[in-house]
Amino acid sequence: MSIALLFIFFIGLAILSIPISAAIGVGVLASVFSSNIISLSYVVRGMVNNVDSFTMTAIPFFVLAGQIMAKCGISKGLFDVANVFMGRLKGGVMMVTVLACMAFGAISGSAFATVAAIGMIALPELKKQGVSKGAAAALIATSGCLGQMIPPSMGLVVYGGMNNVSIAKLFIAEVIPGIFVGCAFLVYCYYYGKKHNICAGDRRYTTKEKLQTIWNAKWSLLMPIIILGGIYSGMFTPTEAAVVSVVYGFGYGVLKSTLQKRRGQAQDFLIKNTVPMLYDSVITTAGIMFLVGISSGFGKILTLENVPANMSNYVLANVDSKFMVLVMITLILLVLGTFLDGTAINVIVSPILLNIAVQYGIDPVHFGVIFVFVSTLGLLTPPLGANLFVGSQICDTTFEDSVKNIWPWIAVMFAALLFIIFIPGMSMWLPSLMK
Repeated sequence: MSIALLFIFFIGLAILSIPISAAIGVGVLASVFSSNIISLSYVVRGMVNNVDSFTMTAIPFFVLAGQIMAKCGISKGLFDVANVFMGRLKGGVMMVTVLACMAFGAISGSAFATVAAIGMIALPELKKQGVSKGAAAALIATSGCLGQMIPPSMGLVVYGGMNNVSIAKLFIAEVIPGIFVGCAFLVYCYYYGKKHNICAGDRRYTTKEKLQTIWNAKWSLLMPIIILGGIYSGMFTPTEAAVVSVVYGFGYGVLKSTLQKRRGQAQDFLIKNTVPMLYDSVITTAGIMFLVGISSGFGKILTLENVPANMSNYVLANVDSKFMVLVMITLILLVLGTFLDGTAINVIVSPILLNIAVQYGIDPVHFGVIFVFVSTLGLLTPPLGANLFVGSQICDTTFEDSVKNIWPWIAVMFAALLFIIFIPGMSMWLPSLMK
């Protein structure tokens, strides 16, 4: 009875467009009050313990780092460097958007921050070269997903924290698959640009101009090197890397605005941006943490009612191939992604599905990469499609127009994901080199 009420309230309220965290919370309360074996104090303690961990402290810092980088101009430096090398190709401005999102994702770890930061910079150039609003929104929304697919990734932070998997190994396992997906996007950009004649012209930048652009963006380019280099060299943990990214970004912003202020070009970075950035970061972090906590209560109830064990037994009795299990899990995640936030999917079902995957000999690190990549597709698939909503707002177009243009991108991402799923070496080669 308690499980039935849990899902009735959860699904019913979600269909009514009630926020997912509230829908889960009401379902959890209904389940607790209808059960004689589940106490409210037990569920609440589990929720608090799940959020109160060193690993989870990376989330607010990555959120704040994304805010700082968008405000202080680091994202523009990344875009400019990509533009001088790729801008003149067919679909070049689209390729530049993808590359800038990859570079920004290697700093922020957030899909939403990547969409917002790069989208505002890329949109004028996309419009200038004849890319329609709907196509631009689809491109920006899809490229923003690379913020979750390029390390560091907040999705992997949540997955590793929930399932006691090394986040450093997860990050390094994500490198090759993330680059592979980005390259698949570049190929489609070239195809689209050639088909629709999207090109900035024949201008070739001289070597001097390229070097000058790189020099001007040196602090933007240095940041991902410091963050990722520090993690992989063992100088600091992924959580400490999030703090380093905040300090670096804030220091860069203060130094840049101070120099500009002396020339009469800008207001003080501290006065203008600190309070809005902190406010937005607190709001975003509170939403994520509340969702993580309330979703863990959901998981506690499922565990007490033996739902994970029953699911595992059913799968083990009916599926005899680990690749079929991966296909089945992929389909489940794709369906969940149409109406659930990626963080909610991560917290609610990753422990259950990982338990099944491990019994088929699937490495938790490889599974984590697959899990985060597939659940990221939910950022693009209607009716939820959170990245699509943000992209539509940035490009001043309707959600329906964006949806019409998103399907080729989803097809490209899904094709790339098949390689990642069925070629474990793409994810596991680099972690195997770690001591």
